[in-house]
Amino acid sequence: MLRLEGWGAFRTVAISRNKITFIVLALSAALGVGLAVSGYWMQWQAGRGGYDDSERPALITLPEPRPLGKFTLVDDARKVFDIQSLDARWSFVFFGFMYCPDICPTTLQDLSQVKREILARGVPDEAIQFVFISVDPARDKSEQINKYVTYFDPGFQGATGSIGQLNNLTRQLGAPFMAEENKGDDIYEVAHSSAVYLIDPQQRYAGLISSPFSATEVAEQFADLFRSKEG
Repeated sequence: MLRLEGWGAFRTVAISRNKITFIVLALSAALGVGLAVSGYWMQWQAGRGGYDDSERPALITLPEPRPLGKFTLVDDARKVFDIQSLDARWSFVFFGFMYCPDICPTTLQDLSQVKREILARGVPDEAIQFVFISVDPARDKSEQINKYVTYFDPGFQGATGSIGQLNNLTRQLGAPFMAEENKGDDIYEVAHSSAVYLIDPQQRYAGLISSPFSATEVAEQFADLFRSKEG
């Protein structure tokens, strides 16, 4: 027996090994920083001389952007979404699922504000894109994803793929996810990273935004980054 605080109230439950694995992954994913990021994080911190949580930037840029390998997903228009879909624009990529009760809708709402504030700072609309990738392909289908993401912003895009296809991308970004066992009622949780991953116009993993974040701070820091690269 194990007592834990979950998405609901405090409860006492009998836990299997698979359940423990899910909980551990859920907790690590909630940190918003995957294992692949940790090395870059430490390098960045060492370069800055250390800082406390109050000094942590909203947008963390990697010392050296990391090229992404090939991957293939399907977007919300049932077209291929692959490495070329990230070309020539800055991409804000967030992994989640439509049945998510809190983190996903909150993050997407915050990202809609990030987009508005970035545009207000003079960054062209065609220079950025926001992509929600569902890691729950069993329940989230293309047309549903389209309606879901465009509710937050008409320009937002959605995509998903098989578990194998999703793993091919999430492992490159250090964005763990795992679904609870589906017992036939389609009611289950999916643990996933709460971070937003920034991909540069050269299709390289360039940074991340760790949740929770200030939309204004993200917009300010991204606008500065954009001008430094474009100038």
